[in-house]
Amino acid sequence: MEVRRVFVDKLKIKNGMVLLAGPMHKYIIGVLRKRPGDRIDLIDGKGYLYRSTIQSVKGKELYLQVVDVVHKPQEKRPKVTLCVSPIKGPRMDWLVEKATELGAEKIVPTVFKRTVVKFNDHGGEKIERWRRITVEASRQSGRFTIPEIAEPTPLRGIGPVIGDAEKRVVLYEKERHTTLKDVFGLKTGDTTCIVIGPEGGIEETEAEWLKENGFVACTLGENIFRTETTPLIVLSVILYEYARAAGSDQ
Repeated sequence: MEVRRVFVDKLKIKNGMVLLAGPMHKYIIGVLRKRPGDRIDLIDGKGYLYRSTIQSVKGKELYLQVVDVVHKPQEKRPKVTLCVSPIKGPRMDWLVEKATELGAEKIVPTVFKRTVVKFNDHGGEKIERWRRITVEASRQSGRFTIPEIAEPTPLRGIGPVIGDAEKRVVLYEKERHTTLKDVFGLKTGDTTCIVIGPEGGIEETEAEWLKENGFVACTLGENIFRTETTPLIVLSVILYEYARAAGSDQ
């Protein structure tokens, strides 16, 4: 039987037992249809995984026995930082949710010259909302970790945020030749940073700055995609190539 990972915020354990109620009880019993004796892996978003077994269901309370604790189990996914120009309204919420499901490790709201979204107080409410979305999306998709949402960062300030990302790619509408396949192929194990600009496009001076800082300009072909669609295409390609590379190593 499949063992599901479930994110539990503020996980509390007493004498090796975990009590869950409310939405988590409803999700495990009603949605996942788990029953006493079934295995569940609980994750706390802080680097721990708790292998547990459902002991009993009493009314709206669910009791689980922790049988093992693992610190930072290795997740088989590429490490991708997504630097994307924020977009207005629910479309950005949707982007954050889907990027989380597709394995992004860090999402950096990146301010370009043509970015239309304005931030007050370091992003304040927007950042907190996006962080809540990553928690829920991580729980739904069974991720062990929750992606980091960085504070809004000017394009030319992303260096310290992306760290030592070895593979650096910018999706640039004026690029005509280099594709994602050219960049990734069967070599996707590196830490990767993907930059995606605003709907108005990346200015040439910005594109030149990115190239000077090790970014390779890529095209997705002749089609023009929305800002919230582009990162999902790229993340899907990376996951596919990563899985294909892993299979070729076996």
